[in-house]
Amino acid sequence: MYAAIIAGGSGTRLWPSSRLDKPKQFHSLYSDKTLLQETVRRLDPLVQQDNTYVIAGKGHEKIVREQLEWLPQGNYVGEPVGKNTAPAVGVIATLIHRKDPDAVILVTPADHIISKEKHFRRLLEVAEKIAKEGPNIVTIGIKPTYASTGYGYIQMSESRRTIDDVDVFEALNFKEKPDQKTAEEYVASWSYVWNSGMFIWSAKTIMDLYRDYAPDIYKLLIRYDGAIGTPDEAKVFDEIYDAFPSISVDYAILEHAKNISVIPASIGWNDLGSWSSVYEIMDKDEDGNAVTGDHVGLDTHNSLIYSKDRLIATVGLDNMIVVDTGDVILILPSGRSQDIKGLLEELKKEGKTRYL
Repeated sequence: MYAAIIAGGSGTRLWPSSRLDKPKQFHSLYSDKTLLQETVRRLDPLVQQDNTYVIAGKGHEKIVREQLEWLPQGNYVGEPVGKNTAPAVGVIATLIHRKDPDAVILVTPADHIISKEKHFRRLLEVAEKIAKEGPNIVTIGIKPTYASTGYGYIQMSESRRTIDDVDVFEALNFKEKPDQKTAEEYVASWSYVWNSGMFIWSAKTIMDLYRDYAPDIYKLLIRYDGAIGTPDEAKVFDEIYDAFPSISVDYAILEHAKNISVIPASIGWNDLGSWSSVYEIMDKDEDGNAVTGDHVGLDTHNSLIYSKDRLIATVGLDNMIVVDTGDVILILPSGRSQDIKGLLEELKKEGKTRYL
């Protein structure tokens, strides 16, 4: 199996730790390894190092090389500009297809947490078998634990088949992030799972799907394929990225494709989409506080205290988030961690872009 690790994105909701020059996937937020390093580690031994590909912003190559020193030179792709996931997946699929058209590829974000790693790898082995059967797509769907409005959903069929004691369903529809009432209806039904953004398919299947459903992207990928290994490769790469539409692989491919299977999973998954989700996964003290760094508190409960260098002293806090990165201190109620994007817009308006 090959891995296409998508390490782009700015992770704005984890500001001020996550910045444009070093987004969240390159930080160690819950262990001594960064999210990118954890993503790679948990795929071992299913994915060999030579079969691991990473795509991120061109300006992040140094960080990726530092964190994955063993990554082969040709296995890193630096995007000159972010164009969402469809171009990113297509470029890595093109590279792998040249090497092995029948290769099975796992597409996965670089910034997720999966605590039940052994079970996760077992599900990937089942997905690999399905992908090898023919022009199939397999996605890992996360069994909802609450009515989230922050995730997309996948509707599953009633029919199932079982492979190695793992239930596999047909995907009927991909649903965008719902409102609260719709999310509650989804969760009340057994037939909806969260869209994790993880997909398994063969290189040939991916390229055929781009040809059939995203011909504008496919033509650019074929042009890139013809330039690989030539003196024009870098120039052509920049030109195709300039021409790519900005579109997700969900919109470009998955909403049109057939033969999509879903494996519903309970694998201890978290996408670390906010400081509240960081709090959820961290160990808590006897007062319900999750602390990184040096903290002294009186009457402080159920709060996230996050600091790398300085002592944080608190009195009378409850359900609060305090994040200190040296040049910025963020303080907000736990229930408003999703509002950080609005705060960043205010920073832009006030010209304080050096903090972004």
